[in-house]
Amino acid sequence: MNRRIFLQISGIFSTYAFSGSLQTILHASKTSLNSSYLLKDPNRILDMHSSLSYNVISTKGSVMFDGNRVPGNPDGMAAFSVDSEHTVIVRNHELGRTSGKLMGPFKNPKKDALSLGKNHYDPTAFGGTTNILINDKTNEVVKEYLSLSGTMTNCAGGVSPWNTWLTCEENTSKNKKENISHGYVYEVDPKKDYLQEPVPLKNMGRFNHEAVAFDRYGYAYLTEDRSDGLLYKYISNRRNSLLKGDLYALKIKHQDSRNWKKNNILVGEEFSVEWVKLEDPDPVADTLRKTGYEKGATIFARGEGITSDESSVYFTCTSGGEYRKGQIWKLTPISKSKTKLELWFEMSAKDMINMPDNLTVAPWGDLIVCEDNPDIDRLWGIKPDGSVYLIAENSYTGAELAGVCFNQKNNTMYLNIQQNGQTIAIKGDWNRVRS
Repeated sequence: MNRRIFLQISGIFSTYAFSGSLQTILHASKTSLNSSYLLKDPNRILDMHSSLSYNVISTKGSVMFDGNRVPGNPDGMAAFSVDSEHTVIVRNHELGRTSGKLMGPFKNPKKDALSLGKNHYDPTAFGGTTNILINDKTNEVVKEYLSLSGTMTNCAGGVSPWNTWLTCEENTSKNKKENISHGYVYEVDPKKDYLQEPVPLKNMGRFNHEAVAFDRYGYAYLTEDRSDGLLYKYISNRRNSLLKGDLYALKIKHQDSRNWKKNNILVGEEFSVEWVKLEDPDPVADTLRKTGYEKGATIFARGEGITSDESSVYFTCTSGGEYRKGQIWKLTPISKSKTKLELWFEMSAKDMINMPDNLTVAPWGDLIVCEDNPDIDRLWGIKPDGSVYLIAENSYTGAELAGVCFNQKNNTMYLNIQQNGQTIAIKGDWNRVRS
């Protein structure tokens, strides 16, 4: 077994050190392809491991507590403990101008948006976030309501160090009539049980945002869902505030990390990182990545999911690699001024994980990853020893799986089935799922 294949099998995510035997890893690589232990769903929503069961807790079009409709296209989300008995899920809705009118929260989009005043960002946009208040003991929905309104194509995001949700716009269009731009990050406080005023965090950059994660120093890292996107770093000027700060783009000796034409970068190869300062984080046009590239910044292939542990930040490039089936990168801050980057994993022609997107860390330490590909989208787990297990797959609609997160108080997993417009809660014997 050569080093490249060994790393692909044993080190899919470097959140964990490899500690398993070669026999264990080979066994995992064989059995992970077998989906026979997934139960077929009689409701034709999601096939999942026989030790798990799900409950649909939210469906697009249903009437919420505030009288609005549950918007469609749920995407990134996170769960926050708000008191001893309740958890709030903050959920994005990836809606553009047309889809927002059709699947947004309002029965009369133009009229209803105007009635919200400053609590609606753009009168021609109908994306945003909704909150779901969950009773931790019964896992029942207490109430559901609109928490951010008037943004566009709210794709993924991330959790701030002070436990707020950062929702990211994957859209840089502009309402020219009213001079309102998109392509920003917005902050949502999960402890506020009402619609919040949308304030664009313009210094975090105007581009096709996907997700954000923080390192132990409080620096934010942001992915860009473009085939020629960059990896950004944001250093705020004040603690617990993102309004003001400086934006940078990552630079290594290779300006193209995608490995599309040839393997410029090998799996396991490490690089010292430079950070190119971007003087104008809020350009009039969608040119931020081009400005960064002109300054030597490195291109990534559709940066999407991003997460972090106590030592490193991990992000997916959904179409990276020779076969365009995805890459996983590991970014490790050595100090406040020194960082190293490693290509940790690149999908080969035979790898079972296909185009990884959203990812998160489970309460028991495994890494959970969603796929977003044109074939069949599945949900995977990766153990600390590097072995891989299949949790669920959508065999029915082709809808993307997104927003995977956990209620750590009762080990419930929440997941969106995006085009279905469904949010589900998954419970069961996670030890058996992992075995």
